[in-house]
Amino acid sequence: MDRLQAMHIFRAVVEAGSFAGGARKLEFSNAMVSKQISKLEASLGVRLLTRTTRRLQLTAEGERYLNGASRLLDELQELETGLSEQRGEVRGKLRLSAPLDFGVRALIPALQAFERRHPAVMLDVVLEDRRVDPVAEDFDLVVRIGELEDSSLIARPLMDMPRHVYAAPEYLARHGTPTHPAELREHRCLHYSLAREGHYWHFQVAGAPYRVRIRPVMACNNGRALTEAAIRGMGLVYKPAFLGEPEVEAGRLVRVLDDFSVAPISVHLLYAEREFIPARLRALVDTLLAHFAETRA
Repeated sequence: MDRLQAMHIFRAVVEAGSFAGGARKLEFSNAMVSKQISKLEASLGVRLLTRTTRRLQLTAEGERYLNGASRLLDELQELETGLSEQRGEVRGKLRLSAPLDFGVRALIPALQAFERRHPAVMLDVVLEDRRVDPVAEDFDLVVRIGELEDSSLIARPLMDMPRHVYAAPEYLARHGTPTHPAELREHRCLHYSLAREGHYWHFQVAGAPYRVRIRPVMACNNGRALTEAAIRGMGLVYKPAFLGEPEVEAGRLVRVLDDFSVAPISVHLLYAEREFIPARLRALVDTLLAHFAETRA
């Protein structure tokens, strides 16, 4: 039995939550995966997994073995990667998380530049609108839009995104055009439910910060859905310019309250603090910082 392969299979099965899921992840047959786990348990003389019709459950011995095996596999991966990097090669796998719309519109072009420079790095990109914990969820790098919570993570400023209030011409024809942020209290507003600012929209009025509490008629955790709702005349929406301006150019939305500057929203790169930062992660961070600095110039 190849002990390292058995460890790898065991970890994949636990992470997937099933033998079939582990087999799919590794592109092995179900029979091979089941046989390797059985051989591993027999060689150790302990039961690692409790199998039921609905789920797999780690035994106490299985949990201890998983922790130790994962540590060994990770150290081996880092060793092999480090040796490759000494030869000037950047290789390995990076797991990256970003909000959906930002990922599609802004991140993918930057990743194209990285892929061309470092073709031996495999990127596992997860795009979804939620606040990801990079440590608990095993992400190498997270793109975070908005206010940062206190944490031990390293935060690198990526950019400040301008924001505006947008509405469809149809909405303004029916409900009128607001001329001051205070009037938003009487308008139908569309709210991004993951915003840490709550139900407040932020402006500058007479050179001073000004915030207004809206009463949303719809809240949604997806920026693209809010854009579509605004296009259909359902309400005003408070969005980053990179999402709103293409709709303005197409005539589907117009900007309102342009006499009042809107507070920009910050974007950061987050990653765990560690003694050794792999060269592939440093290369990705440097590429993203350079790309967005060039975009702003």
